[in-house]
Amino acid sequence: MLKRFATEEAQAIIDSSHDGIIVIDKETRVCLANQHATRLLGLPAHIVGSKLTEFIPNTDLLRILQTGKTEFGDIATELNHKLIINRLPILENGEVIGVVSNFKEIHNIQKMEMKIRKQLHQSGLEARHQLSNIVGSSDRLEECRILANKFAKTEATVMILGESGTGKEWFSQGIHLSSSRAAGPFVAINCAALPESLLESELFGYEEGTFTGAAKGGKMGLFELAHGGTIFLDEIGEMPLQIQAMLLRTIEEREIRRVGGQKVVPVDVRIIVATNRDLETMVEEGAFRKDLYYRLNVLTLELPLLCERLSDIPELVDSFLREFNEKSSKKIDAISQDVLTLFQQYHWPGNVRELKNVVERMVLLTEEGTLTMKDAHFFKKKVDKSAVRNPALPDLEKQAIISALKEEKGNKTKAAERLGFDRSTLWRKIKKYNIS
Repeated sequence: MLKRFATEEAQAIIDSSHDGIIVIDKETRVCLANQHATRLLGLPAHIVGSKLTEFIPNTDLLRILQTGKTEFGDIATELNHKLIINRLPILENGEVIGVVSNFKEIHNIQKMEMKIRKQLHQSGLEARHQLSNIVGSSDRLEECRILANKFAKTEATVMILGESGTGKEWFSQGIHLSSSRAAGPFVAINCAALPESLLESELFGYEEGTFTGAAKGGKMGLFELAHGGTIFLDEIGEMPLQIQAMLLRTIEEREIRRVGGQKVVPVDVRIIVATNRDLETMVEEGAFRKDLYYRLNVLTLELPLLCERLSDIPELVDSFLREFNEKSSKKIDAISQDVLTLFQQYHWPGNVRELKNVVERMVLLTEEGTLTMKDAHFFKKKVDKSAVRNPALPDLEKQAIISALKEEKGNKTKAAERLGFDRSTLWRKIKKYNIS
């Protein structure tokens, strides 16, 4: 009855498909079958005209002939091939006259899924900063870099501790790019930036019709987008308790359920979190889940404040000058030692981010040449006020000198260069602070 469909044109069409396709009539006689179908099902190449039940006696296509119902997304294993199969009845005047089935290998679907995810994250969900690109050569920073490289070789969850502006996201990107997941997506979200309802849908996605304004077809969450890569959850201490419970389940089950959905979606994601909060105290106060804390706090990386690595300031300033010159087409070729000395007398509560902002402002207000104290007058006032308010500044300077001497193995000339002092100034300060 279906012979009229078994034409050379029809055969050519199904042969061009990457799916396995087979068509039978109501006697289970094969009317059409392509090479993918015969290979995956272990059928003879010239099966057309033969009954399928001679080769697969209990074929599931018999059920469709009997019920006339469509079946989508059935998973089965044939000849060690894991397949996802669709079965559709062919109807004529309400009568089932045959069945068409198409199927493909699950690993091909997974490869296609990874390609789609990769294309989705190429619009910005990528890591750009290698650990080697993080500027600074102080002992404290080098210790962090070495530890981060070790962490990158594992799949364990990493918790990065550090104040705002210390480079938590840079280190998280560096760990990702040094890991076996470097080719996968890197997805970052600030948990403090969104209200609870939005944070949930951003992390886990939602199904169509879940709420007013929901996108047609629903939306993938960041965990789905990060599949095969890394998700970075910044300011994890601000995550509401309800979302913490959902995150814990995701870590334990390695799957998510979209908001408003019933289906679970497996996710293969490495998690890196960061915070400037004392999570242990939050656990004691009931503001952070104890079980989640221990799940997240597997490997810990504590980043130093800028005032704890003042010797890195000259390198940081050089890198900022290169960046801002490129952006503004200016030619600021250097910064005076007086300004660097001023920078190293400040406690930098905003850390590297604050330093970058100060240097950018100086570049914008200067045409060319060397940045001098004249260009830093606005910052000098800030330092003077801070010195009045913050009597601990001398301690910071003393610590910076001790660190520089240690890093230069006691060589005072090199330590002075590192700190931006001349040698006589360094000697005077060594005497002032009684540094032996």
